Amino acid sequence: MKENMYVTLLKHRSFMAFWCSTTLLRLASNLLQFALAIYVLDRTGSAFIFSTVLSVILIPRLLCTSIAGYAADFQDSIRILRWGILALAVLMACFFIIHLFLPLNVPLICMLVICLELCETFLSPSEGKALLTIVSEDALAPATKLSSLDDGIVETLSPVIAAFFYGRLGLTGILGLTLVMESFAFVMAAMIRSHSGRTSIPDKRSPFSPRSTFHAYRESFLCLKAHPHIIGIILFAPLFNFFVSPLFSVTVPHYFRVTMLADVELYAVFNTVLGIAGLITPFFAMLCIGDQDEARANKVGTILSAVVLGCLTAILQVGSNRLSANGKLYTVIGAMALLVSMITMMNIATSITIKKQIPEQILGRVISIIQLFATISVPLGQLFYGLCSDHFPFTVSLLLSFVGLWITFSVMAATYKQIRSK
Repeated sequence: MKENMYVTLLKHRSFMAFWCSTTLLRLASNLLQFALAIYVLDRTGSAFIFSTVLSVILIPRLLCTSIAGYAADFQDSIRILRWGILALAVLMACFFIIHLFLPLNVPLICMLVICLELCETFLSPSEGKALLTIVSEDALAPATKLSSLDDGIVETLSPVIAAFFYGRLGLTGILGLTLVMESFAFVMAAMIRSHSGRTSIPDKRSPFSPRSTFHAYRESFLCLKAHPHIIGIILFAPLFNFFVSPLFSVTVPHYFRVTMLADVELYAVFNTVLGIAGLITPFFAMLCIGDQDEARANKVGTILSAVVLGCLTAILQVGSNRLSANGKLYTVIGAMALLVSMITMMNIATSITIKKQIPEQILGRVISIIQLFATISVPLGQLFYGLCSDHFPFTVSLLLSFVGLWITFSVMAATYKQIRSK
């Protein structure tokens, strides 16, 4: 039955159009991020300036997340998806033309990053809700798992494609390639149709205004009293982003390059192994996560992640004198690959939980709240773990993540217990 559902989805024209469209968008975004990083560093030679450019993404997130969530709940999410993709394509065309005559400088790149993030902020809640209107309810879990297969592929291929085009054509080539991808994504989005004419627009809509947005969010927060499990679901992503994500972006790179003085080739091996782990895990998720098993997948994955970090801490602390430098690094690579696999599995399970357990009438607003908290928790976690990496041994950061995962497990266990008791 499960295999038949996947085959049916692969023949579902609107689902495949949605999948192709969102995959092209994600690939285009990753290509541009990779190229802008190299371009800014090449022009300025300053990592601080580059980090400043990245930090401006918080501005549109903080200002427009609530409006984006409101729009997803009170407007047609598929229509917002189409118009948002078209806006991205037009934006990229404008900056492509500007760059042909006036090479982009740091202020223009900041403007580009803000505009891109603004469009993506509006797209994210509607993208999360659109799937509900495209497939039937019984196909929701398989569709979520199937649409996640591209995550690892995109993460693995993006640096390779971006490096190839940037090395030969520079930023102009990346801007042009991104424009082409977003144009094709718009064509795909234009083919999306809702399931049996179903729409995400409620029967009664209030006028779109800041005041109505405030009242809509007030309504959604009041709804949390009737559905207390939603608060736990909202905390899943921020907890992981604070306690686990900095291991990959700050702690492990610092350990490789500063503490252990590892060469670039070995650090490249680390990133390649993580990409492969993220690539193959969704296929296992399709087999391991049953349509009703997302709770078990999340809880077991969190426990196993904590066990991996606990074992890694013990190995590095107790066996530090017995392991060679390369032995330590390869041990870290293996442990982080296992961690990526379990986190990927849990991301899929959490996505299923969000779509199944949050009432549809407030789904867009709740998704926007989750993304806002998740976005804010990233720089906070990076700052905290950056300070830890500068002043304490690597194992201290691992131990903090170990404790954080048990805190996360406690939140998950309480949340799923509330869901079962509904």
